[in-house]
Amino acid sequence: MKSAVALILVASLGTGCFPHSSRNRTISEIVEGGVSVSGVVLEGFAQSGADCDMSHAPGAPPVMCKQNASTIGGIGVALILAGLVGFIATISTSEDDNDTPKPIEIKAAPAPTTAAPASAPPPAPAPAPATPEAAPAT
Repeated sequence: MKSAVALILVASLGTGCFPHSSRNRTISEIVEGGVSVSGVVLEGFAQSGADCDMSHAPGAPPVMCKQNASTIGGIGVALILAGLVGFIATISTSEDDNDTPKPIEIKAAPAPTTAAPASAPPPAPAPAPATPEAAPAT
């Protein structure tokens, strides 16, 4: 049983390094999810020390039952943690979809105008009003 758990742990943690293959990452995520779920199921069926105390006759030490319950509980927790750690390793080593940097566009900025705007020539002076001609004196 311990060798099967070790094999599952190695498969869970060893398959997390597929940064270039989305198919292999998907398989790895499914395996790691299965490892976590199997740990939860194992914990659900594991007996606790209280169950061992209730199931044995009074006076008989339930030592073997408590040891088995402790071992199975430890294996269940190890499976849950291995699945979670493997899943995190798989997700963190994957390539980002937007991993390529955006190209830098260099555009010339318009030159600032430091000279005063060209002034229009002053308007031509208005013609002087016509003065009545002086009448000849008689």
